[in-house]
Amino acid sequence: VKTFHKLFSAEDLPLEQRQAAIAEKRSVLDAVLTEAKRVQNGLSKNDNDKLDEYFQGIRDIETRLGKDEDWLDKPKPKAPLEEPPAGLKGREEIEMMHNLIIAALQTDSTRALTYRMPGQSLLQSMDVKHSAHNVSHYSPGERMEASKARDKMHSALLAGFIDKLKATKEADGSSLFDHTSLAFGSNISSIHYLVNCPTLLAGGGANLKLGQHLVLPKDTPLCNVWLTMLQGMGIDAERHGDSSGVVKELQA
Repeated sequence: VKTFHKLFSAEDLPLEQRQAAIAEKRSVLDAVLTEAKRVQNGLSKNDNDKLDEYFQGIRDIETRLGKDEDWLDKPKPKAPLEEPPAGLKGREEIEMMHNLIIAALQTDSTRALTYRMPGQSLLQSMDVKHSAHNVSHYSPGERMEASKARDKMHSALLAGFIDKLKATKEADGSSLFDHTSLAFGSNISSIHYLVNCPTLLAGGGANLKLGQHLVLPKDTPLCNVWLTMLQGMGIDAERHGDSSGVVKELQA
């Protein structure tokens, strides 16, 4: 419900108050930046490198504030769906969030989204009594079966979301799926390992070679996939995070 109102309901605060709030955030950033520059002299190279990361973080926040300011006087679009009922949990909550994601893309309210599906409430809606954390440790027996059931549910929910993207038509007769690049996966695999993270890509938005199963060299950063997607969508990026290059096998 909160997401729905954030996307489609009129703002509660007057424009002047929202402008003042952004100005206040900018003044805080200016003070932080001034203090950071003051201590920059005399730092070692390693400390300066770390400070550069800090400066980049400040620049990113300034960029976001600028974008927020651009949207201040723009009216919210008309909602293409009804306000969802309160209290949805588990599978119902996820399916409704998928609907809201599609509505946000349809109305051009945003062109980039991330969504982390709720773990515990999904298991509860499946009548699984174990915690999401314990299920993820793949212990043999009941918890392993619960993990398999959750994986199947994740797959079913993803398939349903993709079907909805394909069913959402654009003015030229193409589908929203044709213009969307979708990544589904996790930043962690079995137990607490950070290798062999399964990642599924779909959609025609990044002009990638899909319909294949790739096993990449062991030390390939996952950020290489994100960089490949960014470049495929026309974003002029040379690197992303700890990327070491693009995944050529994905490039069309």
